[in-house]
Amino acid sequence: MQEYGPRLVVPIDLKKKPQEQKHRLHNRWHPEIPPVAEVKAGEVFRVEMMDYSGGGITRNYSADDIKFADQSIIQEGTPEWEKIAVEAARTIPGRENGGNCDIKNLSRGSKIYLPVFVDGANLSTGDMHFSQGDGEVSFCGAIEMSGFLELKCEIIRGGMKEYLTPMGPTSLHVNPIFEIGPVEPRFSEWLVFEGISVDESGRQHYLDASVAYKRAVLNAIDYLSKFGYSKEQMYLLLSCCPCEGRISGIVDSPNAVATIAIPTAIFDQDIRPKTRIVPVGPRLVRNPDVLKCTYDGNLPTTKNPGATT
Repeated sequence: MQEYGPRLVVPIDLKKKPQEQKHRLHNRWHPEIPPVAEVKAGEVFRVEMMDYSGGGITRNYSADDIKFADQSIIQEGTPEWEKIAVEAARTIPGRENGGNCDIKNLSRGSKIYLPVFVDGANLSTGDMHFSQGDGEVSFCGAIEMSGFLELKCEIIRGGMKEYLTPMGPTSLHVNPIFEIGPVEPRFSEWLVFEGISVDESGRQHYLDASVAYKRAVLNAIDYLSKFGYSKEQMYLLLSCCPCEGRISGIVDSPNAVATIAIPTAIFDQDIRPKTRIVPVGPRLVRNPDVLKCTYDGNLPTTKNPGATT
């Protein structure tokens, strides 16, 4: 039977664990991990993947071919296995080679230009998100998912020398370049919360954008909790909704300024500040440890124009 669409080069069985897959998954990168599949440069192909708990799939570039790799050929407990385990880079953080960058705008149609530091390259796909807010502030608070990626890879020979100037003492001090795709959530109205680099104890952290963004997020959580939501709910919401994070100021010492913009359309009530106090939405009741929802106040309702009564 003839198959249509991109060729599947790395299949995943969601009923099996990562180590039970046809090509065992990995959580480290290393140039000595051997290849298990191969595609031609410019060919459109498909890679299946599990959610974040399953790791990723490693691919090795070689000449005009792109080779896929994992550690299934290397026996656990052997000196080669131990060497790779000690030397390899974990896939958790973002790195000079790309890594787990978790940029929410990198969706369908994006282009990624990744620097290659070693023979055979090693780039991975994995950690797919259905939705995510900038920063993924509760670690794995995005809506994680399994799925597949259809892509093609090309090699720009001499591209690093031509386009990337090292910002440091070695050739490793470069980073990827991205072209954002056309498919992403679009909103027109936002409520923006500011944070500065002064922590909860009142200690000032000189131009620390991480502290500033944390404060912006905490300010947003506290504000939104006044509209009938628990702070835990808002913490998770800001991890998975398409909120926009910004470093808004790092030149006005001593305080860095960061902001988080939340689309107002994702709420079923008006969350903007008002000149008078009005009844708010659903409130949470713990009885004894189960979250239940009750309505307080005279809440507005939307009339159905087609209703007869």
